[in-house]
Parts: sequence; structure tokens; C-alpha cells
Amino acid sequence: MNKRLVKLVEAWKASGSPRQEGFDWTSSRNNWIEAFPNQSKFISTLPDEIDRDAVRKICNSDKHDISQKFLAVMVWGYGDRGYGPYRVTQMMNQAHALPVLTQVYELCQLGDAKGAYDFLRSNRIRILGPSYGSKFITFCTPREVGAPIYDSLIAIWVREFAEKEFLGVTTSSENWNLKTYSRYWDWVKEHSDALECYPDEIELVLFRDAESKFSKASNWSGK
Repeated sequence: MNKRLVKLVEAWKASGSPRQEGFDWTSSRNNWIEAFPNQSKFISTLPDEIDRDAVRKICNSDKHDISQKFLAVMVWGYGDRGYGPYRVTQMMNQAHALPVLTQVYELCQLGDAKGAYDFLRSNRIRILGPSYGSKFITFCTPREVGAPIYDSLIAIWVREFAEKEFLGVTTSSENWNLKTYSRYWDWVKEHSDALECYPDEIELVLFRDAESKFSKASNWSGK
């Protein structure tokens, strides 16, 4: 067990296990609607302050299609970054994008997060990298199974505070690497089981610590 992570989780529990903050993304809503006019009604119904619970609810609902599930994750992921809508149009305009995301979703629903990651790795959607790809996997996988996000801040934390536990695998989040994600998934699951919390709560504790230590400018603390 990682001593720093154990202390962080214990402190988080002692403070009342605060949930992740929502993020007001309304300044970019019109940009998303302009980029995806066919989904304007859906985008308009997204909450002004979008958080993990809202995105997970959409991803677990039969009333939303794959495009809508993916859009909800990307809106949450990109926040108010102005380039978000354009980048996501470039992803979704690829002919194979929807079939690939559909297969990823089905694997996630079966609880096979590693299989979903590997499928996305083998069937690349241009511009969709492992950080944002793992975000989609996270929200489509049952929470109790877990599929933690592995992004650049988490990767820095791992290099700084868990290097020995990741010996033999690269810790970069920039390239698709099944060994890295599998090691991370196992490591998070081990800690979540031992500390009696959800894997995404472990990831949130990690992210908050990484953000406080390594982020020069973050426009919200919940992402």
C-alpha cells in the first residue's frame, strides 16, 4: 500500500468524504451547440454545473445514444476550453468513430475496462488520446468495478510518489499503453478495496493532491 495515498484517503474521509465539485461550463455551451447542431436539444439539457454524477447518469441511461454519452464526457472533460468543441468534431467526423465508441461502451458495461482500453488503443480515433479516452471508459464502466482516469497530472503523481510500485512500465499518459493502464487499474483497485471506497474516489483524491502539487493553473479543482 502506498503510504501517501493511504494518508490522503484517510484525511479525505475525516473531512466528510467531499464529492467532486461541479463546473460551470455555460460560457462555452453555444460553441458546443454550433459544433453539434444535431445534438442542440441534448446539449441544452445538460446542467449548467456539470459534475461526475450527471455524466455517469447519462452514460448509464438507455435513453441516450452513444454520441450523447460521448459528448457529455467530453463537455465535462474539456470544460470551458475554447478548443474543445472543434477537437471533438474532428473525433466524431471519422467514419469509424461511432462503431468504435459503441464497442468500447459495450465492453465497459460488461466491466471489462482493460479490454475497452485495449480496443480503443487498437482502433484509434484520431485526436482522442489515452487521457480523454480513459475519461469515456470511466463513466461507461460500473462504478463498483472502476476504471480510473489516467491523465498527465495523475502520471506526474505516480512518478513522484509511487515510482517503485510502477517499476517495469512507463508512467507516461501521452501514449496508449495497456501495460501502464493495467498496472494503474490494479493499483487503484487494490487501494480502493483495502480502504473501502470506490476506485473513482481514489482517483479523485489522487487528482486533488496532484493538482495542488503540480498544476500551475487549473481552472477547476474537480476535473
